[in-house]
Amino acid sequence: MRRFPKGTVSLERALSKLGIASRTEARRLILGRHVSVDGEPVRNPLAVVNPDRARIEVDGRPIARARALVIALNKPAGVVTTRKDELGRRTVYDLLPKDLPFVGPIGRLDFESSGLLLLTNDTRLADLVASPGGCAKVYEVEIDRPFSQEAIATFRAGMQLDDGPLLDPVEVDVDPQEPRRARFVLREGRNRQIRRMCGGFGWAVLRLHRVAVGPVALGDLGEGVWRELDAAEIAALRLTSA
Repeated sequence: MRRFPKGTVSLERALSKLGIASRTEARRLILGRHVSVDGEPVRNPLAVVNPDRARIEVDGRPIARARALVIALNKPAGVVTTRKDELGRRTVYDLLPKDLPFVGPIGRLDFESSGLLLLTNDTRLADLVASPGGCAKVYEVEIDRPFSQEAIATFRAGMQLDDGPLLDPVEVDVDPQEPRRARFVLREGRNRQIRRMCGGFGWAVLRLHRVAVGPVALGDLGEGVWRELDAAEIAALRLTSA
């Protein structure tokens, strides 16, 4: 992995950090001869720049650091989190206005899962929230059979999956009225973690719905609807993720 001097990043990363474009879109802009640094055209996406000092222009227009933008989206099941999908499936970006500044997802919700997805142009905040040991993520889970006491004890103690060390303990509270349903609280987020945990006991997950990320709750936000977080919510999210 290439290392950059302190305070510097690649040009494509700088455009992403400034909230101008995704890394992929930034690379396209640079290779397409749209970007200059300190008055000089740059064609190398990996060129080293200091985004706080360099004068970066796109098509001759100076780029200023975009204001921090964080949005909450109630992602429906059957929608992918990526910007584009090779299979032609709907993406979360189809649910957002075309004139919205670039925002990237904080973590992922897989195709079958639904609920709260945060997106932002603040890459530092995204890294904080998504990092292991960051803020808690709360899910409503329904499986095809009742949860067993053995499984609950394993989840709470820390379960071994096949892609790394023992999982951190997971808070699990089973619905006493419906033993196939439970509330999971995670502080790490490995790929399809809850589905794989349940699959380890031979269960199929019928519904996986995220209802909170740290202090931000889904609330009554309608399916497929988004809203912008206010400054107090962003500050609280940053504080609980530090």
